[in-house]
Parts: sequence; C-alpha cells; structure tokens
Amino acid sequence: MCLRVVAWCLLTGLAGLAVAAEPAAPTKEEPAKEEPAKEEPATDSAAAAAADAAAQAAEEGGQSSPAAPTADAGREAEIAAMLPRLATDDELRWLEAGSTKFFAFSRKPKQGEPRGAILIVPAAGEFIDERALTRTLRSLPPAGGFATLALQPPLSPAVAPAAEAAVDAAAQTAVAEDPGAAASTPAAPESVAVHADFCPRIAAALAALEGDGAPLLAIAAAGDSVPAVLACYPDGLPSGVGAFAAIGGWQGSLAALKVPTIEFVPGRDPAAVAAANRREAVPLRDDEPPRRRVDLDGVDRSFAGADVEIAKRLRGWLERLPPPAADTAATAD
Repeated sequence: MCLRVVAWCLLTGLAGLAVAAEPAAPTKEEPAKEEPAKEEPATDSAAAAAADAAAQAAEEGGQSSPAAPTADAGREAEIAAMLPRLATDDELRWLEAGSTKFFAFSRKPKQGEPRGAILIVPAAGEFIDERALTRTLRSLPPAGGFATLALQPPLSPAVAPAAEAAVDAAAQTAVAEDPGAAASTPAAPESVAVHADFCPRIAAALAALEGDGAPLLAIAAAGDSVPAVLACYPDGLPSGVGAFAAIGGWQGSLAALKVPTIEFVPGRDPAAVAAANRREAVPLRDDEPPRRRVDLDGVDRSFAGADVEIAKRLRGWLERLPPPAADTAATAD
C-alpha cells in the first residue's frame, strides 16, 4: 500500500513538473480595436499650409550667395502644387518676371471700383500667408475699398550683411542692460543683399496693379523686404506709387522717398526701435512729404496679435491721404 502511495506521489509530481515546463498556451487575443483617426483641422486654411511650407523650407533650404541669391524654384514648385487649397481661383494670380512665373494672391472690393491698391511684400524668404500679419493685410483693406495684391518673394533667404547682424545683436544686448540705450545704438550700413529675382517681381506686381486702374497705389513691405524694395529704386519709387508703408525692424533710410510714408515699429524689438529712432532724428526738409511713425507697445517682431490693428491703421492712413496730383489736376479741369 505504501509503495502504491509513493508511486502515485512520484507520478503526480512529475506530471506537475511537466505542466510547469510546458509553455503557457497562447491566449486568444481579441483583434485590436482600431481607434478612429483623429481628424486634423482642414488644411485648406492658408495658415496650415503656410506652416507646412515653412517646415519644408527649413528642412530643405540651403543658403545662397549673399551677392545676388536666386529663388529656390524647387520649394516654390512644391508650394505651387498646394495653391488650389490656399486660394480661390479669383484670388490666385500668376505674374511674369523675365522668363519666370511667380504667384500672388489678390483681392478686390466686392462693390464698386477700388479707391486704391496696395502691393503687399512679405518679409524676405516668407511664404505669402506664413504670418497672420500678411493674411490680414491682404484681406481687411478690400472692405474699405482697397484692392490688395500680395506677391510671393523669392524663397531662398538672403544672407544679411555681417555688420547688420552684429548691430542687431548689440542692440538687443544693450537695451537688455539699459532700456535707455535704444536711441544710441550704432547704425548698420545701409546695404542689403537683394535676390536676383526680387526687383523684377516687384516691377511686375506694380505693373499689374497699375493696369487695374486704381487711383492710388501704395506699397506695404515687411521686415527685410523694406530695404530690398528701396534698393530696387535707389532714386525713388516709380511715379505711379503714391504711398509707402514699412512694417517691422529694418536698417536704412526713407530719405530718398518722395511720397508719404508710415512706419509700424514693434515696441518689444529693441533693434527696430533703435533704427526707427535714427530715422526720426533726421529732420525733414520743407519740401519733403509727411512721415508718420506708429509705435506698437507690447508687440514683438512677429506682430502676433497686432495684425488687425496694423491693417486698420494702414487703411485709415491711406483713406486720409490727399489724392495723387494727377487726379487733383483732372478734377480741377
């Protein structure tokens, strides 16, 4: 009897060991439930597409020669493929500059003939609608009777002169240490690297707006595009241009302009404030056209949150300008 019990214990113990040694049978896995993909906001908006374009530009862009960089045709072609999502057929406009084509976004007043037209030049190397500032500048004035045309500047960023970059850094440091130092920051040389394709695009866009027949033609340029536009016309803007707006920080002078000007200065950009102070310190001659400066307190160089205010102020300023001399003479006759 005892032997049987011992044998049974041995058998059951070995069986237990065998069971323990066997790998556990795979449990039947339920098929993974696929969560429905979270819908991203529609990419029709220019802001989303502009962000994509900016990311592609940052990843793929290389630097060009500082003397006369040329446009990055590859990057512009990629954006051109997205244009149907960025602008309606009546907004998208293709223009020619020499042997190449470039795109622009235009808007016109819904009713009546335009009382004026504004050529909007985004900062160098930016996609048209990359910033809310440009989007608002081109979309708000038409409600007040102004047509707008925002051109695409060449996407290869120009290389800023080393001296200008050094002055910008010095201004930031000086004002951080002493808020009163903004007015005494040294001036940078009035030189700027201009793309080989930049000036032809400006000329083509101005010709397109002049062909539309608006009585007042103005240019609104942002950032580094301000001195670039001025470099295109060192002896003064074309006769058809009746006003000029400079937005943001830039180095240079408005002395060569023979038209009324307005300047929007971000108060939280020490270099922009210092440059504007230097321009304002130069006295106006009796025969010079009026200049206006608008300081935007609490606004940095991105102009985030200030786009509507700038667009409204620009439109209001243009509305109060006297009509061009040619129109005044025609009215007198």
